[in-house]
Amino acid sequence: LIGLYIDFLVVAKRSPFFSRSKIRPRQYISGKDRRELILLCAFNMLLVAPLVSVPLYETLWDRIHGSKRLTDEDEWVWQIEVLQKLPIHFLATEVGFYTIHFAMHSCPSLYQHVHKIHHRFQAPTAMTCVYAHPLEFLVGNLLPIYLGPIITNAHPLTSYFWFAAAIIGTCKGHSGYRIFGCADPHDE
Repeated sequence: LIGLYIDFLVVAKRSPFFSRSKIRPRQYISGKDRRELILLCAFNMLLVAPLVSVPLYETLWDRIHGSKRLTDEDEWVWQIEVLQKLPIHFLATEVGFYTIHFAMHSCPSLYQHVHKIHHRFQAPTAMTCVYAHPLEFLVGNLLPIYLGPIITNAHPLTSYFWFAAAIIGTCKGHSGYRIFGCADPHDE
C-alpha cells in the first residue's frame, strides 16, 4: 500500500523526491487496475498466506525437525544464526525462486494459466510482487522464503528477521523506484 501511496504522490506532483527516483516516469496504474491489484493482493496476503501457507509450511517444518525444532525458549546464538544460517536462507530463496520462476516461463501451460497473471501490469509498483495466481503465490513466492529457515531449523527470531528482509527486498525489486541510487533490473 505504501508503494501505491508513493505513486499517488508522484502523479499528483506532490513529491519531487519520488518523482526523480521513478524508473518509468510516465507509467502508472489506473484507478480500475489499482482496485484489481489491491483485491488479488489482499486475497493472497489475508487468506492464502495465513490460512494455507503458514499451516502447510509449519507442518512441513515440524515433520522435518520434530522435537528438535528451535523455539522462542531456545537460546539465540547469533554466530550460528547470522553467520551460518542467513547465507543459506538467501541461497535457498534465490535457487527456489529462480527454479520455480524458470519453470513457469518454460512450461507454456503454467505460464498461460498461472504466471501470466503476475506480468499483467507494465507499470511497476511494490504491490505487484504479490499480484499473482494464488498457486504461484503459495509455491513460487512463499515457499522459497520458507525454505532456508526450514532447512536450517532457524531460531524464530532469525526466521522473523528473514521473512521481513525477504519481503522488503521483493517489494523494493518491484517498486519501480531507484532506492539509494539502485534500481532492480526487473524494473528497467
